[in-house]
Amino acid sequence: MMLYPISHMKKTALLLLAGLLGGCTTLINLGDKVERAATPADAVNFFTTQPDGSLKSEINDSRIARKIEVTGARKSKTANGFLEVQFDLRSVSYISQTVKVACEFLGADGAVVEKQEGWSNLPFQPGAMQTFTAMALAPNAVECRLRLIDR
Repeated sequence: MMLYPISHMKKTALLLLAGLLGGCTTLINLGDKVERAATPADAVNFFTTQPDGSLKSEINDSRIARKIEVTGARKSKTANGFLEVQFDLRSVSYISQTVKVACEFLGADGAVVEKQEGWSNLPFQPGAMQTFTAMALAPNAVECRLRLIDR
């Protein structure tokens, strides 16, 4: 019977543990890719500021809602009278996430008066909070709609 030195056993155990942990990460990433593929391309979540200061949400992709939550929004006017909105977002996921955000500014009648073309990437670490700030250039903008997508 051959006995291995303790140091060899420790190395083997550490390599085995590293392999198991690496496999778990691979499974989580694979699951996330499958979820993304199953989500319709137009599944965008909307968060719209309201005249009373509240925030109206429209959830079209519950997968994003399980990862990122919008915890609040603040509206103000710049020195030039333009609408500026800050949205507070928090990651509720256990892995790093990147979501895409964009804004639409609405007039008093609810019609879109300005729309941000393209998307901005917001990376999140687990549990992290970020503030996304948007400023309208249209003087008749009174509300803001944040669009979130996970693509």
